[in-house]
Amino acid sequence: MSTLSKLPGIALHHHVATLLEELITSGRFAQGHRFPTEHALCEQYGVSRVTIRRALQALEDKGLLERRAGRGTHVKAAQVPAALPMKMDAFLSAMADRRARSTPVLQSFAVVPAPPDVAVALALAPAAPVLKVERLRLSAGLPILHSTVFLLEALGRRLRKKDFERKALTDILRAADVDYGRIELLSRATLADAWLAGLLQVPVGSALVDVLRIGYDAQQRPFEYQLMRGPSDRFHTHVTIGSAGEAAPRKAAAKSARGTKPAG
Repeated sequence: MSTLSKLPGIALHHHVATLLEELITSGRFAQGHRFPTEHALCEQYGVSRVTIRRALQALEDKGLLERRAGRGTHVKAAQVPAALPMKMDAFLSAMADRRARSTPVLQSFAVVPAPPDVAVALALAPAAPVLKVERLRLSAGLPILHSTVFLLEALGRRLRKKDFERKALTDILRAADVDYGRIELLSRATLADAWLAGLLQVPVGSALVDVLRIGYDAQQRPFEYQLMRGPSDRFHTHVTIGSAGEAAPRKAAAKSARGTKPAG
């Protein structure tokens, strides 16, 4: 359970509705999928049933959910994220470069029931056991990122707690002979509740970068669900996009700057 703290100026049911809306618009719940029950959502977010009902009503009013007596709540409209392909080696190399600049601090390592969105993403039965690992990454003593990763229980039994105290997840998985076949990344924005604000040393309600990562094995089976959150001035991604045709003019310009006459 992840108990929500009331954010200044934001009704609690609106906060819950925003979080639930992200589950739908991010594509984690497909159209027609049965949404978690009110009881399950109360347990997950640590709020009252009245709060959950108001949040679900708000999403129904937006046309995202459909609730029918005796049939439960189903997703009425879901967004399919646009794919932006990237080679696996390039991605893992970029992540390795980022990890080298920070130090992990292990906060929790335990087998827990999978939250509803995790169970859906990992194709598990509701509340199936998963390994949950929480870490805080520091750079020069300043917290830059909080991550929560859920792994399939069968995989989690092969991993050691002490490895998470000093190694990156990709290195831990590689040592366990687990290779990525595909990684899905979704970047969003969220607000820091009291608990997360305290960990990241930012004011409550501060804007955070929120990245969801789902890892698939070579057989395209999901095994990793990871949430990463950090302040935008400390946790961000810089991507340079260009075309192959840009390389030649840049080289020519460099030669010209050295006094060599460019061709043509």
